[in-house]
Amino acid sequence: MYRKYLVLLFALLQGSVLNAQHKVSQQHLAHPLVPDHVADPSVVSFDGQFYLYGTTDINMGLQKGGAPVVWKSADFVNWHFEGLLELGVDWNRAYFFKDKDGKDKTGYFRYWAPGNVIKKDKQFYLYVTIVKPDDQLGTYVLKADQPEGPFKFTNGTGIYFNDPINAATETKPLLDDIDGDPFVDDDGQAYIYWRRRKAAAMNSDLISMKGAPLEIPTKFKGYSEGPGLFKRNGIYYYFYTLSGHASYSNGYMISRKGPLGPFENPAGKNIFIYSNPEKGIWGPGHGNVFHLPGTDAYYFVYLEYGEGGTTRQVYANRIYFNEDGTLKPMVPDQQGVGKLTDVKDKRGINIARLSKVTASSVRLSREVEGTVTADEDSKLANPNVAERKVKRTFDYQPANAADESNATRWNALADDKSPWIMFDLGKVHKISSCEISFALPTVGHSWVLEKSADGIKWENEASQITMAIRSPHVVSKSFKARYLRVRITGGEPGLWEMKIFSKN
Repeated sequence: MYRKYLVLLFALLQGSVLNAQHKVSQQHLAHPLVPDHVADPSVVSFDGQFYLYGTTDINMGLQKGGAPVVWKSADFVNWHFEGLLELGVDWNRAYFFKDKDGKDKTGYFRYWAPGNVIKKDKQFYLYVTIVKPDDQLGTYVLKADQPEGPFKFTNGTGIYFNDPINAATETKPLLDDIDGDPFVDDDGQAYIYWRRRKAAAMNSDLISMKGAPLEIPTKFKGYSEGPGLFKRNGIYYYFYTLSGHASYSNGYMISRKGPLGPFENPAGKNIFIYSNPEKGIWGPGHGNVFHLPGTDAYYFVYLEYGEGGTTRQVYANRIYFNEDGTLKPMVPDQQGVGKLTDVKDKRGINIARLSKVTASSVRLSREVEGTVTADEDSKLANPNVAERKVKRTFDYQPANAADESNATRWNALADDKSPWIMFDLGKVHKISSCEISFALPTVGHSWVLEKSADGIKWENEASQITMAIRSPHVVSKSFKARYLRVRITGGEPGLWEMKIFSKN
């Protein structure tokens, strides 16, 4: 009898440890929001679902980007997408042409900086920058019956390059510039804002401008992009980027008159977010403001520097206001905002965090350097503020795929011909489901999930034979195993995260 009680006590304690570890892990799930390299984010909410649009980074500079997708979430923490956002454009095709000097060039179509999607008459309007292979660019308007698409161009039949057959029906951009972001006032009048502080009213069709553009005067000058506007308690807030790379920051102006001003310098700090190297945040840049419906909660969703170049990631922090309506300076951190709804998570406990993780190979770690300057307000007060050189190291160890963080990942060596990653759960568990978040998910993956009770004899439990574009890949079946091994047969050999759920 005594032994029976000991066994029962041990089981209860083990369950308490599992639950405690689960609660601790939930506290650091916030940053980054999604398991991928994404920049220039916009987030909206429709019918209880969150939708995230952004620029997909694939670490190939600004001359080639990733294909567009729409991330969805019910709680603002667990995000997923299924398939590409099809626009009739092959983002991976290299186009050959001659430049103005007659030199041979190669270029790609690129999808950049989608603005906040707006809804009118049961239609959803997407404003996005599309760059042609020869770097001609514009902000185009697309329309869909659902927030995740499929979207179609609102005028013309699409965009083309060196295509005389379709040239007559080619879609014309709303703007011959980048970073168009819309705003609709309470009276239904729509406006559009874009880089270099430009703004204009739009006609009721939401696809054409009304009147001449104007330039919004701001306290801080110099090149600026990624603008936007939001409204709270009768005050209009115009925000815009300054600097770039690891020194990205965002300033703002306010108007108590209307969406096109006149604007004034707010009292106090005019930069509301800038780098916080002590908290591991570099270059909070191009982003957008998200208002949680039915509340007074506003959030700034922005890009963070990532591993440098085009490896940026999405972060979010809440905006707080002073009594006079001005913004309190944000202190970006790794905690983010967490869950924004009380949707119950029925998946069970993620026991991957308890596992020992090994892999076929591990990519070498790399050190990333950046230059961070003081915010513009401080530099005005003291022009001699020195730049700060900062460093951080990224490693790609297998354990990164089980830490419930979208900031870290496992990657195999590039020459690994048969990459795999294995999770030892310590004992046989009853597993209810698995979620596999691969690196570079918009390129697609094929894989095999194997299980074992002893690490010697293996069985195939699930597989994706053809290349599939989604994140995460879900195995929604119950089985028992101590060891799980993911063999990657196609796509980038790496995982942001593996979640192994148990309801026991």
